[in-house]
Amino acid sequence: MPFRIAAILLIFVLVARADDFAAKATPLLAKYCYDCHGDKKQKGGIEVHQLTSTDAALRHHRFLENIAEQVELGDMPPDDEDVLPSDAERDALVREIRSLLKKLEGGDFPRNPGRTTVRRLNRNEYNNTVRDLFGVEFQPGRDFPADGAGGEGFDNVGDALFVHPSLMEKYLSASKRVVAAIYDDPKRLSRAISTKPSEKVPAPKAARVVLLNHASLAFRRRVTEDDLEPLIALFERRFASGLSFEEALRIPLQSLLVHPSFLFRMENDRTGEAEWRIDDFELATRLSYFLWASMPDRRLLKLADQGKLSDPAILRSEALRMIADPRSETLSRHFAGQWLGFDDLREVAEPDSKRFPSFTQSLRVAMYRESVEFFNHLLRANRPATELLHADYTFANAELARHYGLDGVIGSRLQRIPLNDPQRGGIIGQASVLTTTSMPLRTSPVKRGKWILDTLLGTPPPPPPPDAGVLPGDDKSTEGLSFREVLEVHRTKASCAGCHEKIDPLGFGLENFDAIGRWRSVDTNGNPIDSLATLPGDISFSTPKQLKDLLLSSDELFLRNLSRKMLAYSLGRPLEYYDEAVVSDLVSKLREDDLKMQTLVLSIIASHPFQHRSAKR
Repeated sequence: MPFRIAAILLIFVLVARADDFAAKATPLLAKYCYDCHGDKKQKGGIEVHQLTSTDAALRHHRFLENIAEQVELGDMPPDDEDVLPSDAERDALVREIRSLLKKLEGGDFPRNPGRTTVRRLNRNEYNNTVRDLFGVEFQPGRDFPADGAGGEGFDNVGDALFVHPSLMEKYLSASKRVVAAIYDDPKRLSRAISTKPSEKVPAPKAARVVLLNHASLAFRRRVTEDDLEPLIALFERRFASGLSFEEALRIPLQSLLVHPSFLFRMENDRTGEAEWRIDDFELATRLSYFLWASMPDRRLLKLADQGKLSDPAILRSEALRMIADPRSETLSRHFAGQWLGFDDLREVAEPDSKRFPSFTQSLRVAMYRESVEFFNHLLRANRPATELLHADYTFANAELARHYGLDGVIGSRLQRIPLNDPQRGGIIGQASVLTTTSMPLRTSPVKRGKWILDTLLGTPPPPPPPDAGVLPGDDKSTEGLSFREVLEVHRTKASCAGCHEKIDPLGFGLENFDAIGRWRSVDTNGNPIDSLATLPGDISFSTPKQLKDLLLSSDELFLRNLSRKMLAYSLGRPLEYYDEAVVSDLVSKLREDDLKMQTLVLSIIASHPFQHRSAKR
């Protein structure tokens, strides 16, 4: 054994005698894995050199099961390595990893509610908040830079919501457009300035009422004298200069829209406390931006002001009220759209117009709205979460129904329709997902298989190696080969075969759906579709229905991933290892109530991390 590795092992033993993972697992990882997945080389983007203790392993727990599986099956280390672990060493490493993961799921460690970074409103939240504050519908934040996806893939994660200098200029410009829209519309202006001066109410007092009202809503908390003083002073200077009451309020109202308490969701820290329950105003804000991607309404803020919102019965009642409100569609658009990927259909997906002339802009919109309405229905009708995988209905208009080969649907409005074809039901059979997981000219079994592993099951495959090569962008072959036959050649590479054995069969099972989600029996070259798929363990299937049955027969990974993703979206932060016990609790509550979607939402709202905050992560 090289001296360097021996020295590392000695250090591990000396400093971590009480740490089982450091004593039992890390030396084996160092001995057999560091050369390819250490600090100097990371094949496939995988690195294990940071797994030096139980704490470190917990923090990087998401790929531990993958390591255990590969070691157990003998896939890693590969057979061409000079030194391979014995069966006893393999068993010891797998046993230690699985033991740690069992402790993780059971919550056998100190709990921590976590800490969300102070975050600005993202573009969607800004537009929705301005709409609800002033009745403006034209999306003033449309010119803002797109928000990048943070941990767990959502654009509401505080760590990724940077504030560039140019963004502040856009905030100022947007605030001017919003106030101009208010003043150009008598109804909006009357709503915004509901208190006017009179013989009994002098102008400064009336202005104070107006600004206090709007500031309380905009800041989502009690407004202090320090908050109001500069706004009142600005009004008084403008009013004294001869401007009308309404004009004197124009700039103070605009100032609300560039105030830090409007643009940022702030939560107070408490000196000397490790963790604490957030106050009712902070709870109202968390609740409204989770369910509506917008500000709390007056009812929520009133309950918060009375200190009643944190009462479990009242909080549950308010959450159900908000789910029934049309604004809860943001959960479908922003949570489900980003998680399941159908949000990409709006602008990212670009099927080739010559190959697929029927893919019109109106069909694109109908595909997107099908998925939105479908998730809306699951939530508002309190349907089982597993209907995401398979349902005997969908939502379609006449154009989308023709696309699916369904008869009897009339008009441009989406409507709920029954599905007699078991191949189509659920998100797997919806054209939005099938199109976004395809290439412009062809289907992609690799993208579709990866989508199932990563998006649905939360078990992402490792990234492709640098020498993986590029598959052709078109499945039309001059040699008459099916794309499956082309892909089989690609899979002969030793560096590619291991991952493709798990990815490709899942995608092959969906090959009867073309690149825009239509059912087909032959491919572009006229070859019959070969959808027979065999997963490791000799598990075979050949149709979308059989694939869905397979996923439904063992739904734990799906339910955990759904719970994990929704929890992360609600908190606006990446999940940490200490959140896994919360995820386990959420899945248990789902199972106790027949997997109903509202149970998941209500359980998240009642959870410890949703209602608490810690001094550090």
